[in-house]
Amino acid sequence: MEAKDSTQIAVPSKKAVRRAGEILRDPTAPHDEIWKALITLSEWRRLHTYPINTFQAYLRGKTKREYPTAIVAQRLKRFSSILNKLVRYPDMKMDRMQDIGGIRVILNSISDVYSLHSALIKSKRFKHRAMTMKDYIETPKKDGYRSVHQVFGYMNRQHPELNVLKIEIQIRTKLQHSWATAVETLGIVEKSSFKTGEGSEQFKQFFKLSSALFSLDEKKPILDEFKDVEPALIVQMLADIESELQITSKLRGLAISARHIDATSQSGYHLMELDIEKNNVSLIPFSDKQLDQAEFYYRSREQATKDNPNISVVLISAGNIKDIKKAYPNYFLDTNLFVKNLKRICEKYKSVHD
Repeated sequence: MEAKDSTQIAVPSKKAVRRAGEILRDPTAPHDEIWKALITLSEWRRLHTYPINTFQAYLRGKTKREYPTAIVAQRLKRFSSILNKLVRYPDMKMDRMQDIGGIRVILNSISDVYSLHSALIKSKRFKHRAMTMKDYIETPKKDGYRSVHQVFGYMNRQHPELNVLKIEIQIRTKLQHSWATAVETLGIVEKSSFKTGEGSEQFKQFFKLSSALFSLDEKKPILDEFKDVEPALIVQMLADIESELQITSKLRGLAISARHIDATSQSGYHLMELDIEKNNVSLIPFSDKQLDQAEFYYRSREQATKDNPNISVVLISAGNIKDIKKAYPNYFLDTNLFVKNLKRICEKYKSVHD
């Protein structure tokens, strides 16, 4: 949604946003201050729809021409994720948080990932400020996560007041995506955020080992702790954990049917709500012109369900239901692609070294 009129858009000051973040990370803050801080956060988060829609429109056009099987999805970061990040990083200032608005691009290959990233950086049409870049493919995170993250500062000539906003673009392969969403899915089911360091050490080890095998399959560096370990031994270590915990069996039996959801819906936004206790996922569509209503309802549902660990809510845009399921399989508890990839790669490296 590119702003086209000359009316100035109301933007909370950096000081107000920063102050809201300090209040929200303080468990002793008065309820009235917390409520005001949440309203400020909601306003700040909503503003990110301006750059996020501009960026995704460009990316959808580019990928349609050059990477026709690509998946492009966007989301506004959940309140719970923002608050958890503020707590995990005491020095984090909310006005400097770079991933409140995020876009995910999923491509076929490593070469496609770097080709698209390079094109964004060099493009004369994409006139936004390239900022922080983190290559988690060449240097995987300690938990095994792999992707390229590029932060851009938004540039809008008609509305320079919005130029304080930043968007994070994640570019990853389908293989990397299947791993990342499997981690999130098991985290939802186990009620542990594995990607923030919570949860069973054996579960975390399982995903680190599978990440190492996926890295080998893509001929990219693996986690340092496994770089001198033979692939066959990594397969065996993974098999030992699997034998004890039956993780892939647990993952394979989770998927929620989406047959009750209108497969033809092409709304600008969907509020997606997963209830693992009821084994149900719902999608509420909103048009591009209903963004205010979508954000208001998003905030309302987040507050209403914040104490229920069985419910996850997120506002997304990813096309039709087929594209949504590919972009966010974790919200359908669908890890079939991860399990299929893992089985193939384990057989590959097991047979090579037999």
